[in-house]
Parts: sequence; structure tokens; C-alpha cells
Amino acid sequence: MKELSLAAQPRTEAGKGAARRARMEGFIPGVVYGPEIEPLSIAVKEKDFRAAMRGSVGTAIINLDVGGKANKVILRDIQRDPITSRVMHVDFHAVSMNKEINVSVPVNFVGTPRGVKTDGGIMQITMHELEISCLPANIPDQLDINVEDLGIGESIHVRDVTMPNTRILSQQQRTIVVIAAPTVIKAEEVAEEEAVEGEPVEGEEGVEAPEEAEGAEGAKEAEGEAPKEDGKKKG
Repeated sequence: MKELSLAAQPRTEAGKGAARRARMEGFIPGVVYGPEIEPLSIAVKEKDFRAAMRGSVGTAIINLDVGGKANKVILRDIQRDPITSRVMHVDFHAVSMNKEINVSVPVNFVGTPRGVKTDGGIMQITMHELEISCLPANIPDQLDINVEDLGIGESIHVRDVTMPNTRILSQQQRTIVVIAAPTVIKAEEVAEEEAVEGEPVEGEEGVEAPEEAEGAEGAKEAEGEAPKEDGKKKG
């Protein structure tokens, strides 16, 4: 895999005030830690960090020079400003080239699925990276998965993937990608639903049942109520 180079300098001051001053001077505060070293506070030039990370894909081995001492590290965490996205702090994990480490590898999907191209399906991605364990030298930049032969309803699971010189730690039964059937609403069905919704419903205000309307007057006469006269008195 590709290795990157980056220079750093030790930080003798700690605390938020010292970190703020480092940023004002164009540095990114950070820390280097690992099972075989004591945690070390460092600072790297912001422009050097951006240049080193530009174009980097996945987990890369970084040759970190701290005050003239070389360290093999991987970038474990980046803290960014929530508004400006500026890098505020970085964590590096020191590694031994003879011991396996756990890392996450991004998944890269190759090609257009048959079910999408010819049948109008939808490619649903449920995993964008896989967790693996391997020696640092065997860390792949990314995992390429060809999806061109996938049809409607077909999927790829973690158990279907193989990676040389690595152990996949993600759960084997998890789905990585699936081709779902398209969702189609027929115009006729929509029209029928709208027509049904627009019909008056018996019992609603202002709507009488036909039989009740026709027999209303007769019902009043049966109860003893005489129909109203037109107001002219017979002589």
C-alpha cells in the first residue's frame, strides 16, 4: 500500500490555550499514542497535513517524523470545526509492522448493476466500509466490488467478499449492497383513488339518504302533524 510522509514537532505546552495558539500560528495540534509508546503531544503544519492527505484513500501508513525520530503511524481520528470544517486536532496511532491492527477499509462499487441499467431498479448501499485485521503492510487502499451482474432482488453480503492477507471482522451476514425493485404508481390507480375520495359520503352534513328524503313528509303525517297550509282561509 502507499505510504505517506509527514513532519511534526513536539508540543511542550498543553491545554486549550496552547492548542489555540498553535492553530493561530498555522499548526494543527495532535497526539501520537500506541501500545508500545507513551502518548506524545505534537503539532503539524496545517498546509503540510493537507498536502499529505490530498488524494489519500482509505487507511494509509504515515512515516511521521517527530523532531528527527521516525514513527510508523496511521491516522485514527480527525476533529473538525462544525462550521468551517477546519481541522482542529488529529490523533495518530503508532503501529508495529509485525503486528496485526484493526482498520476500516472503504468499499468502492465498480460498474452499473444490470437491474438498474435495464430494469430501472435502485442500488441501495448499506455498508460503505468494512472492518478488517491485517499487518500494516497489507492494508488495502480500498475494497473494489463489481456490481455489474446484479439483477433486481440480488445482493452482496460480507460473506461473499474475499480479501488477500486479511481477516474480515464485519459480521458475515450483513448486506453490503442490494438492488431494489423500482416503485411505480400507475396513473389509472391515482385517478380512481381521487374519484373515490371526491364522492359525497352518506351521513355527512348536507347529504341525505334518498329514501329518507322522499319519505320525510309522509312520516310527519303519520305522526299526526298536518301539512302546513298556504295561508289562504277557505270561505
